[in-house]
Amino acid sequence: MKTNFFSVLFLLTFTSNALSQHDREHRIDSLKKILPLLKDSARVNCLNNLSEAFVKILGESYHSLTNDSAKYYANLAYKEAKKINYVHGMAEAKSLEVDVEGDNSPKAEILAREAIALYTKTANKKRLAETYYNLGAALYFQSKFAEAIKNLDTSCHLFKKDNNAAGFCMALSVTAWVYEESGNYEKAFELARKSLAVAITNNDDRFRSYQLRLIGILFRDIEDYSTALAYCFDALESPPPERGKYTSGYIASIREIAELYTLRKQYDSARHYYNLFDTSNIRGLRFYLVSSGEYFLHRHEYNKGLTNFTRALEYHRKTNDRNQVMRTLIDIAKTYLAMQNNGAALEYAREGLAMAKQTGAKPFIRDGYKILYSVYDSWHQADSSLFYYRQYVTIKDSIVTDQAKAKLIAYNFEQKIELLDKEKQISQQQLKIQQQQLKEESLEKKILAGGLVALTLLAGISFRNIMLKRRNEEHRRELAENELQLQKLQSERTKTELQHKATELEMQALRAQMNPHFIFNCLSSINRFILKNESESASDYLTKFSRLIRMVLTNSKKELITLDDELEMLRLYLEMERLRFKFSFDYNISFKNEIDPENSFIPPLLLQPFAENAIWHGLMNKEGQGHLTVLLSKENNLLNCIIEDNGVGRAKAAALKSKSVEKKKSLGLEITKERLALLNRDSNATTFFELEDLYDNAGNAMGTRVILKIRIADRFEEHSLIS
Repeated sequence: MKTNFFSVLFLLTFTSNALSQHDREHRIDSLKKILPLLKDSARVNCLNNLSEAFVKILGESYHSLTNDSAKYYANLAYKEAKKINYVHGMAEAKSLEVDVEGDNSPKAEILAREAIALYTKTANKKRLAETYYNLGAALYFQSKFAEAIKNLDTSCHLFKKDNNAAGFCMALSVTAWVYEESGNYEKAFELARKSLAVAITNNDDRFRSYQLRLIGILFRDIEDYSTALAYCFDALESPPPERGKYTSGYIASIREIAELYTLRKQYDSARHYYNLFDTSNIRGLRFYLVSSGEYFLHRHEYNKGLTNFTRALEYHRKTNDRNQVMRTLIDIAKTYLAMQNNGAALEYAREGLAMAKQTGAKPFIRDGYKILYSVYDSWHQADSSLFYYRQYVTIKDSIVTDQAKAKLIAYNFEQKIELLDKEKQISQQQLKIQQQQLKEESLEKKILAGGLVALTLLAGISFRNIMLKRRNEEHRRELAENELQLQKLQSERTKTELQHKATELEMQALRAQMNPHFIFNCLSSINRFILKNESESASDYLTKFSRLIRMVLTNSKKELITLDDELEMLRLYLEMERLRFKFSFDYNISFKNEIDPENSFIPPLLLQPFAENAIWHGLMNKEGQGHLTVLLSKENNLLNCIIEDNGVGRAKAAALKSKSVEKKKSLGLEITKERLALLNRDSNATTFFELEDLYDNAGNAMGTRVILKIRIADRFEEHSLIS
C-alpha cells in the first residue's frame, strides 16, 4: 500500500522560498514591532502577513507552537477585517486558516469554500489560486477524487495566469498524486513528468524531489521495486539534513525507502530507515504506525502488525483521512486473513471495500475483492468466491495496463525510444512500399476469386429454388396445421403477458407513491429544525436527507435491489429519525446467521415503512429511552426479518392517536401492505408479515414485533423468481 505523502504538501505556500528561516524570524519580529502603530486595513494586512510568515516556517518543519501562532494571527485578522467590512482581508485570513488545518480536512474544506466566496466579492484575489489548491487538497484527504481534481485544475489555471511557476508546479504535482491514489497511473505519470519538467526549468530542487519520489512510487505500483528505490534515493536531499532537523520532504522519502526495502524483503535495511521516522507529532506517528504495521505483516509478526494498525486506524478516523482509513482497513483484513480469522477479515475488507467503491479508489477496490474471494474460497462457497475473483481480475487488469507500464519504463530509456521511433518510421515506409506491391500483385487474384464466388452463389440459388418447389406442397399442409396451434398458443401467451404487465404497472405505481411520502416526512422535519432555529441540526439532517433521497429515487425505479442497499437506506432513515427526535431511541441491525447482502436481492423499500411505524406509533409516545431491533436471518431462500420495538404497544398508540389533533396516517405502511399483496398475487412469490403485541409478566404492553418474510435470490438466480 502506498504512503499518503500528500500531508507533506498541504502546508506549503507558493511564493518565493529564497528567505532563510533566520530571515523569516527577523521579518516576524519587524511585523510585530510595527503592528501597534497600524490601524484599519493596514493593521489587518500586517496580521495576515504575520500568519503567512508562520505558515512558511510551518511548511518546512511542523511544530505545534508555530501552527498555533499562524492560526492565532489569521483568526485575529479575520475578526478585525469583519469589523471594518474589509472583504479582501477577511478572504485572505480565511485562506491562511486553511493552511494550518492540514489534518482536519472537513474543516479545511469549509474554510476554503468560505474564502473563495469572499474572493468573489473583491477585486484583489491575491491568494485565490492557493485557496483552490487547498480546497482540492482537503477534498483529496476525504477521497473525493473527482471534485479534488476539478479544484486543482482551477488552481493550475490561476497559477499559470499569474505566472507563478512554483504554484503551478505544485498544483500539477498534487493532481498527479490524486490520480495515483485513485489508480490512474498512466495519467499520474504524465502529470508527474510535466511537473518535473517545470521544476527543472525553474531550478526548483524541492519540487524536483517531489516528482522523483512520485515517479518512484509509480514504479512501485507496477512492482518494479529496484527502479522505484533508485528514484526515491534520488529524491533525498544531498547533503542530508542533521538528525532532528529533517524536512517534511526528507521524511517522506525515507518512509518510501523503508517500505520499498520491506517489499524486497531486505528487512535490516528497512528497519534502519524506520528508525529515522519522526513520531514527535500525530501526523508522523499515524503514518509510522501503518507503515511499520505493514513491515510486521510482511514478516508474519501478525500480532505486532495488528496492534500498530489498530492504533493507526484510530488516528486516521479522528483526522478524517479517508485514504489512510481505507489503507489501514485493508491491511487489518489482510492480517486477519493471514491469521485464518476469516470472519474478522471479511468484516474489515467489506468496510474498506465499501469506502473504496464510494471514492473510486481502484487499488483498494482490487485488494478488497482479493480478500473477499479468498475468504469465500476458504469457506468453500464457490459461487461467491468466483464472483469476487472475477471482480478482482477485472479491476486489476484495468489498473496496471501494458500501456501504463510502457510509459513508465520509457522514462529511463528516452534515448533508446528516440532511436526506436526512427527505426519505426523507416520500417513503416518500407511496409507501405511492400503493401503497394502486394496490392498490385493480388489484383488479378482478387478478380478471379470474385468471379468464382459469384458463380458459386448463382449455383446455390438455383439449387435452392428447385428444392423449395419440391417441398412447397408439404410445407403448405404443415403450415396450415401449425398456424392453428400457434394462434391458440399466442392467445394464451397474450393473456398471461397482459396479467403480468398489469401487476408490474401496479407495483411501479405503488413504488412511485413512496417517493412523495419520503419527501413530505423529511421536509417536514427539516422545517421543524429551521423553525426552532437549530441550523446545525437542520444542516446535518439535510445532508443525510440528500443521501437518502438519492438512494430512494434510484432504487424505487428498480424491481429488485441488493439487501445491502436496502439496509443502507434503512440506516440512513433511522439516523435521520434519531436526530429528529433528539436521540430518544437507539437501534441495532444484526444478522442471526450467514447472509451475503451484496448477492441477495429483494424488492426495494420494504423494511423502512415498518421501522417508521414502530418509531411514530410506538417509540415516539414512550417515556424514557426507546430501542428498535432489526434481526435478519435466512432459511433456505426466505429472508426472515424481525422488527421489534419497546414502545407503548398498538392499543395505547391507537388511544393516543384518537385523542391527537394531528392523527398521522401510516401511509408508508398502507402502501407496503398493497405491495406485499401484489407480490403474493404475481407468480409463485412468498412474501408476508405478521404483527404481534408484546407483554410483560404482569400483562402490561411492552412493545410490538413485526415478522416479515421475503423471498430472496442470489446474483445467479433469474429476477423473475423474485416478484
